[in-house]
Amino acid sequence: MDGLVSAVVGTHTHVQTADEQIFPGGTAFLCDAGMCGPTESILGRQVDPIIKRFKESLPCRFPVAKGVVGLRGAIIDVDEETGKALAIERFAENYSNESESLV
Repeated sequence: MDGLVSAVVGTHTHVQTADEQIFPGGTAFLCDAGMCGPTESILGRQVDPIIKRFKESLPCRFPVAKGVVGLRGAIIDVDEETGKALAIERFAENYSNESESLV
């Protein structure tokens, strides 16, 4: 895809990788942008019900976790004329509902 697209950013909704780069053909790349959602969770869901389901093999609800929410991703600058990536930067910010500000 190098040189054919401006960027390739993957995700597997887990931990953000630190492999951002711009390939020789001008394509920005990041293997995994990371998860956006509650940081104290299992893929955004409360931990205890997930563990219970795993241990007991019985159906149960998986409520959304509360608390600090992480926002992960990448900011990519692209040349508007050529479509080539000029820069890529990972970002990872946490938002606390209690303080109403970024942590």
